[in-house]
Amino acid sequence: MKRLLISTLALCLTGPALALTPDNPERINGMIAELETLHGGGQAFKKDYDPADQAALKQCRAEHGALHEQALALRDRAAKLPQLAYRINLTMAASAAADCVACDQGAARCDAVPPALQRIRKQMNAPAADSATKPATKPTTPQ
Repeated sequence: MKRLLISTLALCLTGPALALTPDNPERINGMIAELETLHGGGQAFKKDYDPADQAALKQCRAEHGALHEQALALRDRAAKLPQLAYRINLTMAASAAADCVACDQGAARCDAVPPALQRIRKQMNAPAADSATKPATKPTTPQ
């Protein structure tokens, strides 16, 4: 019974963190747009690209190395967001985008970006937690 009570309490406390509206929605939307651009760029230059070919790898790094640096910078910015839920989801998405635009990674690495973006959009569109407006109730234990 104690485990059930503790589990329920933990869900009640952590659940609203996923339904928070961001402090700065424009900032989050800008990061989403940047992730979409990185994903599109990674897919475009990896269509007929073989990361095992050393000459192609060198040429890719010369032409597209800035995309990888941009993705790493985005990941660093995401890691500094004040809200934990957005910080986690955007950092994960930016890591996936960094893999997508990395010249030494295959095109399949780009497949992780759309689901990450979908999680962030779902989080942005989730209704705000109404637990702040409701009074807290003490859980009762059966006697």
